Amino acid sequence: MRVLFTTWAPGGHLIALVPLARAFLAAGHQVRVAVPGGCAAAVARAGLMPVPAGVLPRALGVPPAVARRSRGIWPADWPVRPRVLGPEQHGVLRALGDQRVAIAEAMAQGLVAYARCWQPELVVHDASTYAGTVAAAALGVPAVGQLWGSTALPRLDRQRLDGPPLPGYARLMRRYGADPAREPELWLDPCPPSLVLPSPERRLPVRFVPYESPYESRYEPRYASRYEPPYGPPREAPYESSPEAYEGAYDAAGEPSCDSVRPGPARICAVWEDAAGPPEAVRTALRAAEARGVEVVRLGSAAQGRPPAGPLHRLLPGCRAVLHQGGGAAVLAAAVAGVPQLIVAPGPEQQLNGVRVAITGAGAHTPADLLGGSPRIARAAGAQLARDLFALLEQPSYVVAARALREEARSMPGPEAAVARLTGRPEGTRGIRKAPHAR
Repeated sequence: MRVLFTTWAPGGHLIALVPLARAFLAAGHQVRVAVPGGCAAAVARAGLMPVPAGVLPRALGVPPAVARRSRGIWPADWPVRPRVLGPEQHGVLRALGDQRVAIAEAMAQGLVAYARCWQPELVVHDASTYAGTVAAAALGVPAVGQLWGSTALPRLDRQRLDGPPLPGYARLMRRYGADPAREPELWLDPCPPSLVLPSPERRLPVRFVPYESPYESRYEPRYASRYEPPYGPPREAPYESSPEAYEGAYDAAGEPSCDSVRPGPARICAVWEDAAGPPEAVRTALRAAEARGVEVVRLGSAAQGRPPAGPLHRLLPGCRAVLHQGGGAAVLAAAVAGVPQLIVAPGPEQQLNGVRVAITGAGAHTPADLLGGSPRIARAAGAQLARDLFALLEQPSYVVAARALREEARSMPGPEAAVARLTGRPEGTRGIRKAPHAR
């Protein structure tokens, strides 16, 4: 079977597709990954074959200005209740939707031309790459959308989330002889069921698999498998919990157990994706944790010039909490590792993820907008964040809920089961229905 994957960006967009693409290859299918020119190197590093699909103007790679200026706290279930959103919030979503339509327009000609030449039998695209649905509709083959870890499916291709298709998207579909109402036949969802907001879309749960390139798989992070302090000797008077919390620190294979750690400094991981680094309140909270002997392993821009600590999923089994911004990959990595989460969410989708994690009891959530303002407000917010961190370390209920979420995440079917489902193999369930051929 020929399967064409497509996305418009590296990072989380591509990473969500890699495990399924590798599973198709392992099952003997042919796989190509169509991306704009700037993404080809990332596809090759993942061990997959890139093919060109247009060139994106640089301006399309950054969020619209209205989205960057967006402030405030969003309703906890806004994707499934769009009528609770105000005009400004709908304006943000419309700007993001129009941007993704513009990305689809930039990719569509090259993507459809390649698809007509290669003749795939299935198109798999990440949830924001609308050009994938366009190409599948143009060829009359099924389209499957891959979610990347959001606890909901925001339909930014629709007017006000639940209305008709955006005008630009409708025009693009008609340009290739397709019905604007055409949607993916199935959505692949890596979120554990207790995190997911219900929606009418047809979803197939698929277990989250941490991404590693062939290059990364040969790299052993210095601190992923032992508990020596990552940045020098431990501080005096290390922060410890009861002795019972450290029983069984290593599993039968000699690797760190997700259930506990040995006596010594508690370790937390701080992950920050924004290039500017974390706000002062977050820095204050991390300094407060270190002052009490907690080891803080920093990734991304939170590293502040320190040595790299290795991939997040390799570090989490040695941590007792993780602070991050609520991105899908971080939420799922922590869920699979069974680590309590403190989410400091800057945007609507991250806030949504933070609320859902907090509802399960596996973590706590703070909108980033509550951390700004004067130095006095930042200090107070930092002190509250520090208390939230210590609560994750001290209160057993967070660990219990995180372990329950871990078991739920690990019990989900893997990418191999999704391949069986999508190809209609006898050992799997029925395959997806064939799409009607386009005009």
